[in-house]
Amino acid sequence: MQRLEGRTAIVTGGGQGIGEAIALAMAEEGASVVVAELREDTVNAVQRKIEEGGGTALALATDVSREDSVDAMVRACLDRFGKVDILVNNAGIYPTNTVANMPEDEWERVIGTNLFGTFLCSRAVVPQMLEQRSGRIVSITSGRGLQGADNGAHYAASKGGIIGFTKSLALELAPSGIAVNCICPGVSDTAQPRGHRTEEELYANAARIPLGRIGQPRDMAKAAVFLASDRAKFVTGQTVVVNGGAIMQ
Repeated sequence: MQRLEGRTAIVTGGGQGIGEAIALAMAEEGASVVVAELREDTVNAVQRKIEEGGGTALALATDVSREDSVDAMVRACLDRFGKVDILVNNAGIYPTNTVANMPEDEWERVIGTNLFGTFLCSRAVVPQMLEQRSGRIVSITSGRGLQGADNGAHYAASKGGIIGFTKSLALELAPSGIAVNCICPGVSDTAQPRGHRTEEELYANAARIPLGRIGQPRDMAKAAVFLASDRAKFVTGQTVVVNGGAIMQ
């Protein structure tokens, strides 16, 4: 039996990288998937992949930093599928800059997408989950939220904030049977780290990782499926670090 059969999942930032891998993995496990992403072309491509694999998906161009866009996403999900069982907060951006040179609008854009977007999406699905008295919220944080980020204070602050938000929301929703957790990837084989590292630098990280390689999107997707499934019924308020041992807690 598929682990997510009969469930509906929203995956933000689902048009590429880790988000795409999570959307595909949840569809493989039987979930109907809302693929939400700022770029319409990428979400449509992921929807086609899911449908070609025999799954069910709905592609929605969504800006998680805007309340009206998030609310429209959740309404569309409910109109199509009638419920929201799983939310994966994956949408995020990572420009690089020093604090000394960082304009306010850059700080606000990163916090607005990564942290405020996680809040907006979570808030939007909570009423439905409370009515169902069930649900899973999984947010993607980062090792930078644990260790800081050189030339990325805004990103580190947003990702550290997601960890604190996850624990707080887990406490709030636990009496209603809703579990809230986050996944903390290390360096992963996606487009995001390539925005500020060379290919050589990216793979040089493998030598410093105990398990001997950088992460693959599928590694995070497997953790997300676990946290969304009944196998993680008794897991809430946790940060699951998936990084090959690069950071050990």
